[in-house]
Amino acid sequence: MLLDLEAMRHSELYNSLLEPKLLSHLADKYHFHGHLGDQDFFTMVGMEYPSLFHVLDCSWNRQLCTWWRDHGYADVFHLYFSCEKLIKIYHGNCNTVIPED
Repeated sequence: MLLDLEAMRHSELYNSLLEPKLLSHLADKYHFHGHLGDQDFFTMVGMEYPSLFHVLDCSWNRQLCTWWRDHGYADVFHLYFSCEKLIKIYHGNCNTVIPED
C-alpha cells in the first residue's frame, strides 16, 4: 500500500471517515465484520469512495496464497490470483514461498 500522506491530511472527506460514527454507519451498510485492522478500513472506505484510491495493477501485489480458492471463493479466485504481467512485488501471505526469480 502506498499512501499520499499529504493528500490524506488535507482531504476533508478522508478525515471525516476517521469519525467512529461514520465508520459505524459504513460497517452497518456493508454488513462488515472485519478483523484485519487497516486493511478492513481501506476496503470498506474503498467500497464507498473509490475516488480516494488509485488501484495499482496486479504486478504490484502478486498474491501467492491459494487458501481462499478452497474456502468459499473458487468461482472468482482466478480473477484475483492470475497475473500475466512482469511481477514487481510478491505477496507471500499464507506461508507461501517467494519465488527467487
